[in-house]
Amino acid sequence: MSSDLDVVRAVFGAATGLAGLLLVFLGIVFSAFRSYSTAVPAAATAPYRRAGRAILAAFLLGLAAAAVSLAWLLSPGDALYDAAVVLFFTQLGTVGLTAIGVSRIVLWR
Repeated sequence: MSSDLDVVRAVFGAATGLAGLLLVFLGIVFSAFRSYSTAVPAAATAPYRRAGRAILAAFLLGLAAAAVSLAWLLSPGDALYDAAVVLFFTQLGTVGLTAIGVSRIVLWR
């Protein structure tokens, strides 16, 4: 059986790792977005803007999970533990949805 310390350490590492992966997704979306001319209608670049917002939201969830995990490591408590785990699972789901969305936008445009 794993201890709370093991779980929070894992959440801390995984949340920061996924946040880094999201920056890669953001770079892909940004470079695809920038490949369009400024004369292109806004409707053509709207999917990239939406994807960028979703990636940023998932990135911020990762930062929040890492911050709450660090706070728990400094001062353990049940509320911080629960918040770290919930934030991480939310981030994990958001990363999955973002990966599917970015792949759809970039690969099948």
